[in-house]
Amino acid sequence: MINKKIVYFITLAECLNFTQAAAKHNVSQTAISQYIAGLEDRLEVKLFKRSPHAVTLTEAGHYFYKQVKDILYIYDDTCAQLKTIAAGYHGYIKIGIGVYEYCNTEHFFSNFLSLHPEIKVDIMQYPYSELSEKLRTGELDLIIGLEFCEQAFAKNELCTRTLFESANYLVADPTVAARYEKNDVKAMLSKECLITNCEDYGPSSLQMLHNLLSDEVGFIPGQIEQTNSVNAQLMMVRAGHGVAIVPGFVVDAQGTGLAKLPLPSGEKISYKLMRLRRNTNDAADLMFQFYD
Repeated sequence: MINKKIVYFITLAECLNFTQAAAKHNVSQTAISQYIAGLEDRLEVKLFKRSPHAVTLTEAGHYFYKQVKDILYIYDDTCAQLKTIAAGYHGYIKIGIGVYEYCNTEHFFSNFLSLHPEIKVDIMQYPYSELSEKLRTGELDLIIGLEFCEQAFAKNELCTRTLFESANYLVADPTVAARYEKNDVKAMLSKECLITNCEDYGPSSLQMLHNLLSDEVGFIPGQIEQTNSVNAQLMMVRAGHGVAIVPGFVVDAQGTGLAKLPLPSGEKISYKLMRLRRNTNDAADLMFQFYD
């Protein structure tokens, strides 16, 4: 087992707040303080600078955090691999999907698992910024995401292939769409609030959205609100609170009853399966090569 002091240290290093760290582990603040003090005594080095108003990592603390974070990941991954072996599996894949891709990948995963029941597959959903980072660090073996995710990696760092393509559409509640002439995307965006899942940074950022809107309609809507899920985004649209730009496959899967307006360019975006070239997981490579 990994020493509790290490786990508590990692939590405190990430939140830099003793109260929050204690709450996360359901222990007292005093217990966290004692564990950290004990760890520093054992290492004979200060890991944190403490003041009445702030907690920060020392230079030694920064170095220790990076090293033990990697060790903890290797330990957790090893435990997961052991469990798959004990359960009779002969391979294990950790795959991440972005905000939208779950709407159009069930067939792919279903067919792969039908042909390869010997392989355990864990599928997790993340914002696109986290998706790219978790692939980079090795926390994920594969990701399925927007083609823009490639921009976070150096040339030749990735192996990629397109799983499917989709154009984006503007969707609105029919009562909202009825206020405008048919397919008048520009008029609708100029007057309605745009509900988006775009993040503050990363492959699917607000800046990316601004660039898309500039190309498609020549302006940025005056009202833009962010959500963190497709369900919340479409719920707000159905409530008549605004309109949204979503991939066509999302409209097909979850857009029942909504008005669907094509964007002027009709340009399609690629959704890709990606893995690091240095990844040595044979099961992940098998999925990467799989065509359903």
